[in-house]
Amino acid sequence: MAQIVTNTPLVERNARYGRWITTASLLVILAPLAITLPSLFSGRNELPTEQLFIMYGALLLGLVLSNVGGYFLNRWGFKYYESVGNALKGTDKKYRLYNYSLPVNNVLLTPYDVTILLLKNLDGNIYANQKGWRMNVNLLRFLRWFSTEQLGDPTADLEKEKAKLRAFIAERLVGENVEPPMDGLIIFTHPRANVEITNADLPVVVLNSGEDALKNALKKPKNVQPMPKVMYDALFELFEEEAEARRIEASSGLVIAGRKII
Repeated sequence: MAQIVTNTPLVERNARYGRWITTASLLVILAPLAITLPSLFSGRNELPTEQLFIMYGALLLGLVLSNVGGYFLNRWGFKYYESVGNALKGTDKKYRLYNYSLPVNNVLLTPYDVTILLLKNLDGNIYANQKGWRMNVNLLRFLRWFSTEQLGDPTADLEKEKAKLRAFIAERLVGENVEPPMDGLIIFTHPRANVEITNADLPVVVLNSGEDALKNALKKPKNVQPMPKVMYDALFELFEEEAEARRIEASSGLVIAGRKII
C-alpha cells in the first residue's frame, strides 16, 4: 500500500490557529453587545454614539477575524488530503504521498515519476474548456469569499508547482544528474464536486466519480519503463530528509522562558 508522509505538527498547529481565531471573532462580536444590553433595555431611543462606534467596530473586526479563522479551518482543519490517501489504497508501497512536507503541498513519488497533486476542495458545478475555468458563485460563497478556497486557474497553478519542485530538486541534487519525469494532476476532493470539461484535455481527477478514479489516472502504458533505481532512491532520500526537517521545524513552536506556548 502507498506510504503517506504528512507534516502533522504543521497541520495541527494551523488548525489550532483557526479554532482560536474563530473563537476570538465570536468574543469580539458578543462582548460589545453584552456591554450595550443595559442601554438597549433602559428605554432609551438611541444608543450613545461611542457605544454605536464600539458595536460597529466590533462587528467589522469580528467579520475579519471570522474570515481569517475560516480560512485556516477550511485549509487545515478538514484534512481533505486524507481522501487522497484513501484513494491510493491498493497501490505499491513505492508510491509515497508527501503532504505539506515539501516546497509543494502535495507530491506523489511513484516508481515512474514525481506527480504533483493540486488539490481543490470545492463543491458545486465547476466548468473548464479551452478558454479557462469558472464556477457558479452563489450568495453563501460570496459572503465566505475570503475564507473559502478559490478556484483560480488550476491549469496554470499546476504548472507553477511543477516548476517550483523542479527547481528544488535541481538545487538540492546538484551534480547527481537527477532530472526525474514529472507529471501533475488536478484533484477535486469534495464529495459534491461536479466538474464538466468541454473540448479540452486536462489532467483532472474527481474523487467522487469512483473509488479507482485516482489509481486509473496514475496508470502508465505498458511500454513506459520505471525510472532508474538510483534516481528513485535519490529522490526518496531527498524527500524524506526535507520532510523530516519541516516536521521538526513545525514541531519546535514558540518557546518563552523554557515553555512551549505554540
